[in-house]
Formats: sequence, C-alpha cells, structure tokens
Amino acid sequence: MRMMECPVALIAMDMDGTLLDSRQRLTPGNLAALRKAQAAGIQLAICSGRLPGDVAMFLDEAGLRDCAILSLNGGYCLERCMEGVFFTHCLDADVLDAAVEILCRARFPFGCFAQNRLVIFEGEFQVDGEFWGTHTAGRFAPEYLYGMAGLDPLRAQGVNKLLCMARDEQKLERVRQELAALPGLDVTSSWSMNLELMPAGVNKGMAVSALAQRLGIGPARVMALGDYDNDVSMFSYAGVSVAMANASERARAAARYSTLSNDEDGVAHAIRRYALSGSPVGEMP
Repeated sequence: MRMMECPVALIAMDMDGTLLDSRQRLTPGNLAALRKAQAAGIQLAICSGRLPGDVAMFLDEAGLRDCAILSLNGGYCLERCMEGVFFTHCLDADVLDAAVEILCRARFPFGCFAQNRLVIFEGEFQVDGEFWGTHTAGRFAPEYLYGMAGLDPLRAQGVNKLLCMARDEQKLERVRQELAALPGLDVTSSWSMNLELMPAGVNKGMAVSALAQRLGIGPARVMALGDYDNDVSMFSYAGVSVAMANASERARAAARYSTLSNDEDGVAHAIRRYALSGSPVGEMP
C-alpha cells in the first residue's frame, strides 16, 4: 500500500464519459461529491472538448459556478463560469485553411470552434444536433454558425479547435495521417470515430498545468479523471491520475489508478477514495 504524498488540492475532470453518465446527466451522487470536495477547500476544473458556454450551462444549473472551465481541450480556459480568461491558443491561419480543405475534400461533417462560437460544416452524413452541444439557449449558450460564410468572420478572432466525425474507419485513418503531416497541428480523439485538431502542444495537460501554476498547486497535488485519449496529457501531468472503468485502452494504460464507470458515479467514488478519505491509496487494479 502507498500513502498519497500530498493531499489533493485540485481535481481536473473530463466531462463526457467521465463526469456525465451515458444519458448526459450530472448525477446526484457525482454532484454531492463535487460539493464535498469544494467544502474541503479543493479547487475544481472541468477539462472538456466542449464549448465553454455549454460547460458553463451545466455548472450554472448545478450551482458550481466557481469551477474553472478548461474548454476546447485546453484551447480556451476560464477561471470560472464564463469569467476570467487566462489561457487561449488558436490555430495558425495557414494550418486552419489546410485542415479545412482536407476535411471538406473528405466530406466529413466537422466544426470549427472559436471561443464560444461554433461553425458547422455539413458532410456526407447527418449529425445529431446535440453532438455539437447540449445547450442552444440561455445566457451562456454558444453561438452556432454554418459553412464558409460563418467561418470567414471568425478568422480575426482565431479558431481554437477543429473536430470531425466519420463512419468509415479506414477513411478516417487516411485523413488522420494527412492531417498529422501538417506542421503546427496536433491530432487527438475523444471517441473512436472522431478527430480533434489542436494547435501543436495545446492539450488538456497544458491547460491543467497553467491553472495549477496560477493557483500555486504542484502536480503532486493534482488529481485528473478521464476516459479517452485526449485525457492522457492530463494523466501525464497529474500526480493522481484516474481512468474510468469505461476508459479507452490508451487512457487506462496511462492512468495510475482506476475507478468505476461513468454510469456508476465513478467520479464520486474516486473523489471519496483518493481525495477526501485521507486513507492509504492502493495499487491500480
């Protein structure tokens, strides 16, 4: 058995497949654990590929407005609900144009994410509207635009992330390789049939590191929870890295510990075991 060297001071967690269950709900069990962590003085951060306004709507409804939002896989980060931007990175204009050309040629449905705005490009198959965001109305709701006419006005603002979906694994892999060859672009994934395109070096781990430094918290006191490949950078940084039972093979291999699935209040279980109990931490199963 190992004792945790330092008490957890910051919990950074993914949203889909981690904090939310399979029906996109923040369960009472997970919410209660988050509130207990805050009451114990632990800082909270949501690290998601989602738009910041979509994350903020969940947090506002749950009464967790003091939670930091590390949105767009770390491309656009706020200290709390839609306030205090402290970290933002955008794709180089030439890289953006090259990536958009590749995705249009592949006829994949894809989106260009720019702060709290999303430009949607339709492809060879229809995508459920909720895929792009759960909230479409409300004070933090993102703005949705369409096609090249929607993208052009955002170029001066800068695009933080691209995301595409596919149905053909072989075609997706060919496009992934073509995109990965572009300089200044990192390619990751939050699901087996999508690609997420980020400025080189920008990821969830970088964002968590930036937040922890602002708070004066060392990596040994950071706990990270996630379920997929785009969470691995968080696991590499955090002293306490926890993979969900439903996590991808790569995420499970990168994490030091594990917890229950997102349909079993795995986040709450991990917070109780690794952040609040003060008891010895066993080896990862």
